[in-house]
Amino acid sequence: MAEECTCPACGVKVRLVYSFTGFIIGLSVFIVFGIKYENWNAALWGLISGLAALGTFFLHLWYDKKKCQDRMPNLKLLMLTGCFIQLAGVVGFAVYLALAVTLDQGLIIQGKGYYLTTVWCFMTWKWGFSFFFFSRMYRRQTLNSYEEINEV
Repeated sequence: MAEECTCPACGVKVRLVYSFTGFIIGLSVFIVFGIKYENWNAALWGLISGLAALGTFFLHLWYDKKKCQDRMPNLKLLMLTGCFIQLAGVVGFAVYLALAVTLDQGLIIQGKGYYLTTVWCFMTWKWGFSFFFFSRMYRRQTLNSYEEINEV
């Protein structure tokens, strides 16, 4: 039976790969749905989702390179940014879902497909939550390490 790696460095590496993949997918959605299908609603929400994933990627990279201590004031600002991204995702989800239902729209890929846009609003919320959550976690870990150093 294979042993699982429980070291924190492995977890950060998985998070780096996961968030970079989210960025690539968001960028791909922007290109495909914007240019090929002309569904600019889904394309722009995909881009916002990808940019939030890229922000999460850099956050993990800072933590992996031990630079969170240098950017301690920025972590609070990043937490706030994550909250706003989440809020935008939730509001977008509700608005596009209401539009799709009131217009009695089916699943449309070409043009203004609102159900598809709700998927990317949800993904934006997810990456906003991830951005907030990890900013908060890394900030707490950094504060705890400062407290441990000051107690000695």
